[in-house]
Amino acid sequence: MMDATTTTPLDLPALIETYLARCVIEGKSPRTVRAYRETLGRFVRCLQEDGAPLDPDAVRPDHVIAYLVRYAQHSPDTRHRYFREVRCFCTWLRAAGYTENDPFRGLRNVGLPQKIVPPFTPAEIQTLLARCNEGTSVGSRDQALLLTLLDTGVRCAEAVALDLDDCDFATRRLHVRHGKGDKARVVPFAARCADALSTYLLDRGTEPGPLFLSARYGRLHPGVRLGVNGLKIRLRTLGREAGIPKVHAHRFRHTFATWAIAHDARELDVQHLLGHSSPDMVRRYSATYRSAQAAERHHAFSPGDQMLAGIPDLRS
Repeated sequence: MMDATTTTPLDLPALIETYLARCVIEGKSPRTVRAYRETLGRFVRCLQEDGAPLDPDAVRPDHVIAYLVRYAQHSPDTRHRYFREVRCFCTWLRAAGYTENDPFRGLRNVGLPQKIVPPFTPAEIQTLLARCNEGTSVGSRDQALLLTLLDTGVRCAEAVALDLDDCDFATRRLHVRHGKGDKARVVPFAARCADALSTYLLDRGTEPGPLFLSARYGRLHPGVRLGVNGLKIRLRTLGREAGIPKVHAHRFRHTFATWAIAHDARELDVQHLLGHSSPDMVRRYSATYRSAQAAERHHAFSPGDQMLAGIPDLRS
C-alpha cells in the first residue's frame, strides 16, 4: 500500500531516512536518533544478507524472526531494544500509510528482569568522598561532582552539561537545561553540596563556561568540559580505589530517589526532580525501597524464630 501522493515505491532504507527525519522534527535527542539509525541499519543489513525483500509490504514475521535470532545470545536489555526500535519503525510505517503489513504480528518482545540496584550506604558515600584528594584541584572537583550527583539525582549527561551560570548559590538551585528529551528543569541542592561546589570554584575560578572541567596531568583543564565518558571513567576509578563495586552515576540517582522516598517525599516530587515524564520509574525506586524495608523488618516477624521460640536448637 502506498500513500496516494506517492508515485515511486519507497524501499526500507529510504523510509528509514524519512522516519529519522520525523524523529528529529519531534525533538528526539541526537543520541536517540543515532541509536535508531544503528538499529534500523542493522535490521536492513540482516534482511539483505538473508536475501529478504526491502519492500515494506513484503517483510514477513519469519524475516523478523531471522533478524532477532542473530542476537539471541545478547543481553535481554539489548534484545529488547533491537525488537522495540524496529517494531516502532514498522508501526510508524502503517500509521503513515506506507503499508498495511505488520511483520511483527504474533511476536512478543523478550521480558526484562526487574533489577534491584542497591543504593549507596552512608559509609560508602563517606569512603568515596575520602578518596578525593581535597588538597588538589581535581580532588575538589571530584568531591563537588559526587555531592552534586548524590544531592540532586541528575543524570550523567546532565551533570557534565551544566555551566557555571546554571548554578544559583543564592537559591541553591541548579538549572538543568539539557535533560532527557531536551526537557529543562530546576533541582535544588543543600548545604553540603553548596560547600563542596564553593570549594571547587576556588580552584576552577569564576569564568563562565562548563561547571565541571576536564583534568589533564592531574590538573584542571580551563574551559574544557568534562565529558560523559570522562565522568564514567572517574567514577569507576574512585570506586576501584575505594573498594566499592558498581560506582556509576545512575546508582547515585537511585540513591537519591530511594533516600527521598524513605524520608516521605511524594512520588510526584521525586518524579519532577528526576525529570521523569511518567511515574513508572519512580515506582520502581519505591519497589526497591519497600523490598529493602521488608527485609529489615523480617527479624520482627520471622516465622522460623517466632514459631520455634523457646524450643531448643534442633541441632542440639
